[in-house]
Amino acid sequence: MQFGLGLLVFWSILNVLQGNPSLLFANRRDVQLIEVSNGKGNSTVIIGGLEDAAAVDFYYEESMVFWTEVSLEMIKRTYINGSRISLDVVTTGLVSPDGLACDWLGKKLYWTDSETNRIEVSNLDGSHRKVLFWEDLDQPRAIALDPLNGYMYWTDWGEMPKIERAGMDGNPLSRQVIVNTNIHWPNGLTLDYEDSKIFWVDAKLVYINSCNFDGSDRRAVIEGKLAHPFALTQLGDTLYWTDWQTQSIHSCNKVTGQDRKVIQSEIFSPMDIHVYSALRQPKGVNPCSKSNGNCSHLCLMSPRPPYYACACPTGVPLLSDKRTCASGPEKILLLARRTDLRRISLDTPDYTDVVLQLENINHAIAIDYDPVDGYVYWTDDEFRAIQRAYLDGSGQEIIVSTEVDHPDGIAVDWVARNLYWTDTGTDRIEVARLNGTSRKVLISEALDEPRAITVDPVEGYMYWTDWGKNPMIERANLDGTDRVTLVNVTNGWPNGIAIDHVERKLYWGDAKNDKIEMANLDGSGRVVLVSEELPHIFGFSLLDDYIYWTDWQRRSIERVHKQTGGQREVIVDQLPDLMGLTAVNVNKVTGSNPCGNNNNGCSHLCLNRPKPKGAICACPMGLELIANQKTCIVPEGFILFTRRADIRRISLETNHNDVPIPISGVEEALALDFDINDNRIYWTDGRLKNINRAFMNGSALEHIVEFGVEYPEGMAVDWVAHNIYWADMGTNRIEVCRLDGSARKVLIWKDLDNPRALALDPPNGHMYWTDWGKQPKLERAALDGTQRQVLVDNLGRVQGLTIDYLDRRLYWADFDAKVIESADMKGMNRRKVIHDHIPYPYGLTQYEDFIFWTDWKTNCIERANKTSGSNRTVIQEKVDLIMDILVFHASRQSGWNTCGLNNGGCSHLCLAQPSESLGVNSTRHKCACPTHYSLNPDNKTCAAPATFLLFSQKNAISRMVLHAQDNLDVILPIQGLRNIKAISYDPVKEFVYWIDGKSKTIVRAHDDGSQLSVVVSNPLKRHQPYDIAIDPFSRYIYWTCAENNVINVTHLNTTAVGVVVEGEDEKPRSIVLHPEKGHMYWINMVNPPRIEKAAVDGTDRVQLFSTDLRQPVALAIDTQNGRLYWSDADLKRIESSDLLGGNREVLVDGNIVNPNGLAVFGQFVYWTDKDQDLIERIDKVNGKQREWIQGRINQLTDLHAVQVISAEERVKHPCAQNNGGCSHICVAQGSKERRCSCPVGLVLKPNEVTCAEPPPCSPEQFSCRSGTITCLPISWRCDGFPECEDESDEDDCPACSEAEFKCSSGSCVPAEKVCDGHKDCSDDTDESNCCQDEDFRCVDNHKCVAATRRCDGKNDCEDGEPGSDEADCDMSNASKQGATQPPPYSVAIIIAVVFIVVLFVIIYVCRRRNQGIPDDVDTMMVKPLNPMMEDITPQHTLTSSRGKSYTTALSVSTGSGHQTYDRNHLTGASSSSSTVTHYPKETLNPPPSPVTDRSQYTGDIYYSSNSPSTVRSYRPYRLRDIPPPPTTPCSTDVCEESEPYPSQKYNSVVELNYDSDPYPPPPTPRSHYLSDEQSCPPSPSTERSFFNPYPPPPSPVGMSDC
Repeated sequence: MQFGLGLLVFWSILNVLQGNPSLLFANRRDVQLIEVSNGKGNSTVIIGGLEDAAAVDFYYEESMVFWTEVSLEMIKRTYINGSRISLDVVTTGLVSPDGLACDWLGKKLYWTDSETNRIEVSNLDGSHRKVLFWEDLDQPRAIALDPLNGYMYWTDWGEMPKIERAGMDGNPLSRQVIVNTNIHWPNGLTLDYEDSKIFWVDAKLVYINSCNFDGSDRRAVIEGKLAHPFALTQLGDTLYWTDWQTQSIHSCNKVTGQDRKVIQSEIFSPMDIHVYSALRQPKGVNPCSKSNGNCSHLCLMSPRPPYYACACPTGVPLLSDKRTCASGPEKILLLARRTDLRRISLDTPDYTDVVLQLENINHAIAIDYDPVDGYVYWTDDEFRAIQRAYLDGSGQEIIVSTEVDHPDGIAVDWVARNLYWTDTGTDRIEVARLNGTSRKVLISEALDEPRAITVDPVEGYMYWTDWGKNPMIERANLDGTDRVTLVNVTNGWPNGIAIDHVERKLYWGDAKNDKIEMANLDGSGRVVLVSEELPHIFGFSLLDDYIYWTDWQRRSIERVHKQTGGQREVIVDQLPDLMGLTAVNVNKVTGSNPCGNNNNGCSHLCLNRPKPKGAICACPMGLELIANQKTCIVPEGFILFTRRADIRRISLETNHNDVPIPISGVEEALALDFDINDNRIYWTDGRLKNINRAFMNGSALEHIVEFGVEYPEGMAVDWVAHNIYWADMGTNRIEVCRLDGSARKVLIWKDLDNPRALALDPPNGHMYWTDWGKQPKLERAALDGTQRQVLVDNLGRVQGLTIDYLDRRLYWADFDAKVIESADMKGMNRRKVIHDHIPYPYGLTQYEDFIFWTDWKTNCIERANKTSGSNRTVIQEKVDLIMDILVFHASRQSGWNTCGLNNGGCSHLCLAQPSESLGVNSTRHKCACPTHYSLNPDNKTCAAPATFLLFSQKNAISRMVLHAQDNLDVILPIQGLRNIKAISYDPVKEFVYWIDGKSKTIVRAHDDGSQLSVVVSNPLKRHQPYDIAIDPFSRYIYWTCAENNVINVTHLNTTAVGVVVEGEDEKPRSIVLHPEKGHMYWINMVNPPRIEKAAVDGTDRVQLFSTDLRQPVALAIDTQNGRLYWSDADLKRIESSDLLGGNREVLVDGNIVNPNGLAVFGQFVYWTDKDQDLIERIDKVNGKQREWIQGRINQLTDLHAVQVISAEERVKHPCAQNNGGCSHICVAQGSKERRCSCPVGLVLKPNEVTCAEPPPCSPEQFSCRSGTITCLPISWRCDGFPECEDESDEDDCPACSEAEFKCSSGSCVPAEKVCDGHKDCSDDTDESNCCQDEDFRCVDNHKCVAATRRCDGKNDCEDGEPGSDEADCDMSNASKQGATQPPPYSVAIIIAVVFIVVLFVIIYVCRRRNQGIPDDVDTMMVKPLNPMMEDITPQHTLTSSRGKSYTTALSVSTGSGHQTYDRNHLTGASSSSSTVTHYPKETLNPPPSPVTDRSQYTGDIYYSSNSPSTVRSYRPYRLRDIPPPPTTPCSTDVCEESEPYPSQKYNSVVELNYDSDPYPPPPTPRSHYLSDEQSCPPSPSTERSFFNPYPPPPSPVGMSDC
């Protein structure tokens, strides 16, 4: 390959010498080199597999080729040496690099970007990149260089098209427009170095012109004879150019435009082109060749002496010696965009944004800078982390990644070396060291939506904005203390905030009020600075005299003077996804405080505060300061207490300051405990009605129990078995579960009356609790709830209860007796410990030799000696409503039992047993199961209940096991239950199903809440499920739809099957199944209501009851005994019958109000009464033994009985295996037989297994390609009037020649066969409209002329001269005249024909009347309920408004009867069905008539029962924009609300045509906030086409998928 390319280069040199050059060009996919000889080109691919190669150039001396990849937004290079290796040159900051040029003398690369509107330069490797021009550019495209004279030239096809030139050094004084008239889309540009000429092409005006280098002597080379020229090049006397339209390379003489040739054709998207020759890069003097012109960075050619100029990379200023560049920009803007960070230098006027070379940026929000170490810090809302890196992209690292939700604000304390941030997800303000260590929550209370934050390290303050429900600006000390609200009125969305440290002012931007405001640092002196053209401020910063901000809507960065609000300037425009920014002086560090000196001696955090307080040392969460107030240690123990809205801790070893644990969402914390094993705390919440846990630092918050909890004031952790116990005074239960909330079990529910405090002794297998009932007492039981006994019964109400595990004593606080007492573990040896000055003792705990308690009256935490009550000390004052208190220390959770080893071998719960109750060979624990589960014979594993009742409330589903040993009912822990309408259960896969009334969907989950998923979705809100029933054998769910009044079928794998019952007179509501028999039963709430039965496919339908029903609301079926039960809310009774409708009996009559749920379970019928909030039952046979089961259950909605289905039963069912082999519906017929069936709209194929669409059109009909109108009479094909919705009946029609006749069907026959007595057209139109026997038929146009006009000297045929009726007229006039007289018998024939026609019409009319068609015939059409027969016109055709009959074969007239067909043959059922389904009137059309002018029928669409007529007496206007009816009104699970067809008549319809989208364009064509990466511009490269009224100009931007 290398040898071949070497030969190619050698051959190209030889060709140039012979006048046959090589051409280098790009065609998006690759870059090729063409050898031009004899007018034909042979190309070689230099590099292929490219994305979107557009511009191209070369450096001949080094055999380099450069090209731009527009879609990749990159510039690349390779070598012509056969390597085909692609090297990146420029990879960032490009959008649409349309032009590229190589300075072969100065070894520089120049390019244009038509999106950023810049001209840039760099070294050939992409280094030292600099923006040369950025103003007054509006779509720069082609660029060409003249390094011999120091000039560059470029085209601009923006609003004011032009060609410009300037010095290659970017000196604005050298810039001038050289062409700006008669120019529109200047695409290609090339220079003729020999003749000092410029050549360019204009793709709009289609010319090639030339002029001198200064724009003078403009001449035309080619004008108006080009297709779409794009790029051009030149060598010698020849011009070469690419053309998009011809997809070719052309050439011509550069002066005359003559001698035009096609060099290469059939090129895929030819783009830029150059003559690859040393002659195109002539040698010259390079003033930069010696020591780079003594320039430190860039040495650029210049047209002025000394013919070069030194330049610096973008944003870096040139020092006063004009040769050396500064070390970097001094004042910069750091900008966070959604997926990148950028730097903008404020030292240079171009304000070019440079992308920092970083990774893993998903959604950057806030940004700040540390001028000491040079790190950039930013937050990422999607990555959920805080990161940092140097400006050059090195040193990138994640410093905070846990417990970060939505970090919106960030601020660097450059003095104390700390980092502050806000998190609107956790509602916290936190601080850490700059490396992310020593993290501490400063503020976690009363924060709603904290956003921007800024710090004043010198003065010791931090300021932040909060745009929550009560928008405000607040201030606090840097340690979070002394919090003050500065501004809280007339705020909207205060986003950005900044401090003027010099003028002592506070500035902020409000995105809702669209203002920039300022005030003093204490909030006074508030002034509006800017109030115009601020659509949506977000980022905000201040540097020196200017305020800088980002605007989401304007996509801009702007600045104004901080004092006047004037001098407004746009720094960057049209840059999407702008987020935060900070303006900094990278070399300037100001201010100091004590923390700046060796961290003020603090071991972890040093936080400065305003004087006189000064700096203070602080510790991260979990550590405490020792007495020196400098060093943090891990404490051995501390006090934890709940105070309703928060949980706090107090040190036991150093000071007694209470610190809140930063846990969000605490509403009413009640009981509290901890687990020493993983350093977590557990608490109950009385308002949220749940049990929660989190780590001691507030992280990893979990709600472990969320259902069936009312008011749990007692709670304790079993640290050995990893279980948690709680006492609920609302449900009067004591329950247990695993620490993660699983395996929940009710232990004690009988004889409990207001249980409160709870304490555990796991090593000895006991639990203790207090009861506030009528007789308050203290009880004890084993940890499994057994061995229950009362220890103390003569006491008042006790809330505080604790155990001294070392001395084996109980302590309790009795606030009725106002005393703290103690007793041994059996309740004996009782004694008072504290009995004076203790007005309201509440919480109580013990540690070492002390007891600690809280008092609601004194609002204090105190301690005293646990034995004598002496040494009484106040630990904390002014703390109100402390609910619980404990000491966090390892000694409080010591000891062990056998549950500590592999959970005792138990699959669920391991519950320790009291040692004194065990025998010699007994184990010290028992395995237990969740409520309603049973222990297997191995005494270790558990089995789920097989039969039970499910009942639903509005937002909960509960399971009831009537003979359970532990508890009657439990709430299933299923998340997200909302407005439950109905429930069901799949006993095979053990899923609970329910209707979500809010989303109108059907959802399922296991009884433990796992695998929650939507079975029937409803994204368009087109249906409203009312009731559900599951067929566990065929794996289908049947559901009624109250919106569309149908019964739908959906597979349990969520696949829609279809509709089985629908129609006008249908309102199916409650439904039950008998899957063993293949039957379904439902309540039809029409007037009067009915209870009906049918096969599960909707056939064999029978009406069971329609009398003595008023408001039947629920159904239940007893499949074993063959009985059907229903409840009537109006008659207030429950009835039953056999499954055929016989033996109807009233079971319950009276004392029920609203029986909305019904189920048969065992020997009883159960029902829920919504108004009485109860569940009752009665004997299902004799109506006796009525029993109240459960009461005080509000908002009851449904009831369902779950029965066991054995594996043997499933195997025997004919539909259990693969749905019986049926594609859609399997209908059981006995225990072994089955038949397959189809939903509405499908037919059963001959194999009697598979359903399919109805048969296609008959041979006499034309099939439309798409649309609901599928079949047309063949005679309407190619008749010039489209009837198909897609107008496919008028596509590909044959064109007849002048010697042919065009039949109405579109076919052609020879003209001489017209009216020859033989029917040559398939539609007989060649023999229609023929002349009468006595008439003369003209030869050419077949016009009929009366015989009397034959040879009368006049050209009546008008088919030439003299006319065919005047040809061959050589007979005498007498003979002619005689020939025109009709013979006598012809009159008789005519009379006979007329008589026969009249008689035929009379007979036809009579037969039509005798058929008995009703007057309202348009409402009697019947659905296709039978299989398609060969002689029946297929369905899916309609009648158009012009009178053409689109036959549907919904009914067919054969003979004198009007026959209707049912669907039973189609489904495989018997023909005994008693019901048929009718189309609604809206879908029907008036019938065509062979004797009536069809112009009369322009109204409703009608399904005709007659074959389509082909008579057209008149064609009215076509109805536009009226959708045709579907095959069936509701043929799938997606039920349509109604048929969208007008019933009014349309005499004329005006079709509205919009020339443009009725919606306005987005703010810019490229994107809007958060969607720029997914949107595409409307034109190949430029946003201008979005607003320009002219067609978009051509662009080299590659094709996209948009």
